[in-house]
Amino acid sequence: MNEALPGLLRARIHESGPRLEGAGFTLEVFDAAERTEKKSFGIYVEKEGRGFYLTVWNSGEVQVSTIDYEVDPSPREKYLSDVHADQLRAEFEKLVGWVSESKGQS
Repeated sequence: MNEALPGLLRARIHESGPRLEGAGFTLEVFDAAERTEKKSFGIYVEKEGRGFYLTVWNSGEVQVSTIDYEVDPSPREKYLSDVHADQLRAEFEKLVGWVSESKGQS
C-alpha cells in the first residue's frame, strides 16, 4: 500500500499545473471528502478534444480514463494496483504527452 499517492499527485499538479495551463491545458481537481475511509485525489486534464482522468487512492490503486473526442467519445479505462511513486510520475507524464500530441493528429 502506498498511502502517499494522493499527496504525490496533488504535489505534481501544484508543480506542473501553471505550466500546463499556460500551454492551453484545462485542469480540474477532485478531492475526496476527508471522512471517507479510502481517500482519493483525482484530476482531469484536457486540451483540444483529448483528455484524461487520473484518480489515485491511498490504497495504491490508480484508475486512468483517456478520451479522444474526435476519435471515440467513449473513454478507455485502465486500472492499476499497487502503484509506487515513480510509476505514478511516469504515468502522469505519459498521459500529458499523449494529450499534447492531439494538435494536428486528426
